Amino acid sequence: MSVKEEELLEEISGFLHGYLKTGTVRINSFLSKMNVNITNLNQLLTIRFLLKDETIDFVRDLPILLKRFKTTTVMQNETHIGEVRGEIDWAQTTKERMARNHKDRTIFSTNESIRSYNIPGNLVLKELLGLLYSTLYKDSYIKGFENAAWFSEWQQLKGNVAHAYNKNIYLQRVDQVHVSDRVIQKTLNHRNKLYRQAAKLLLSYRKLMSGNYSEEDIKILLRETFIAPDNVDVLFELYWIVQLIKQNTDESQLHLMDGSQNMVASWEKDSYVYRLYHDSTGSDVVQFGVGASEIAESDNPYIQQKYQSFTESNKLAQEFFGRKPSNSIWRGRPDFLLEVYEKYSVELVKLVIGEVKNTSRVEYATTGLEELLDYVHFVKDGKGEYLLGGDVEVKGMLCVGDVEMNEGANSREVRVMKRGERNYDLRIGKLNYILKQ
Repeated sequence: MSVKEEELLEEISGFLHGYLKTGTVRINSFLSKMNVNITNLNQLLTIRFLLKDETIDFVRDLPILLKRFKTTTVMQNETHIGEVRGEIDWAQTTKERMARNHKDRTIFSTNESIRSYNIPGNLVLKELLGLLYSTLYKDSYIKGFENAAWFSEWQQLKGNVAHAYNKNIYLQRVDQVHVSDRVIQKTLNHRNKLYRQAAKLLLSYRKLMSGNYSEEDIKILLRETFIAPDNVDVLFELYWIVQLIKQNTDESQLHLMDGSQNMVASWEKDSYVYRLYHDSTGSDVVQFGVGASEIAESDNPYIQQKYQSFTESNKLAQEFFGRKPSNSIWRGRPDFLLEVYEKYSVELVKLVIGEVKNTSRVEYATTGLEELLDYVHFVKDGKGEYLLGGDVEVKGMLCVGDVEMNEGANSREVRVMKRGERNYDLRIGKLNYILKQ
């Protein structure tokens, strides 16, 4: 990463520990203050448990470690008629004959050496491998990250878990039971590295899932398994989103940025509920799309030509490339979107649409302004009615780098913010021309 990227990451990383999109796993040496109020925390902790070096190293070395698999032998007394198995226990044989039939000389009690697989270390190992197998192969949420670059190592390693859990002939003879914490604690001091490491991982996992951890424990885990965005433009978008959160609330609830719904944060303030999205069209109460049917009957020559061009391209795309026809003349997805609801009526009352351009060039910033104004003018409600000029207040925010700007420029519809600006104010309550409070 460049110095600029590192600076951005350092400033906002306390809000990015739920980032699970394209990125690289790294140690975040400057992560200190963080918001740990996050939804689906157990899912996040499960992922971070898998990304721990200790977990990955254990599974990578599992085929070799299993060569140190241990069993024990126990003496078991059995009574047989007509056959002798093992060493005869004459005292017990006499008791059995007296109890059954003292004249029957074919009754023998013997002591046999039986191999036992259910030693504490094996029970701990079996439970750990069971939870790893279930997480990697049966958890639909975890399986959703199979194509993520930061998860690629597990695509190679999870076969070690499956083979050990399903195919190892010795582990097959170990019972699958819930081991007590006391047994795990004792196994932590086992001389055998296989069982010692298994106990350490199992105990760590249990603490995470039971909530038996301190905030410092969480910081250490998240610092060591931090996923940093690869794309600097995405990082710049997240920078502005985090600024919006930091300047408007100290009590935000963060959501996992996993690509499923793209809500970054939500919070309540006064009589309003705020929902902030990244790279998203937001909830189902808004939509960013214009259908071709809306311009089909227009008398405007330009619009008529546009409709004919669209119709012809649809036809030829299907003919040349087999692509299904589209009815969408325009479709967009803002870089960020803030929906504001009245708490008690649950009605959408305000909408801030954000476009981010990581640039110092006026030309690229102008392109962003054009895109932003399309979003502002074309956004609709869930029924397909345009929002601008209606009951819902719609405003735009263009966020750029250190772009040269005319002083005093102003607009009722949009505001341009640049990172080079000092003391820029993103407080929603203060920006009356952005969002009237």
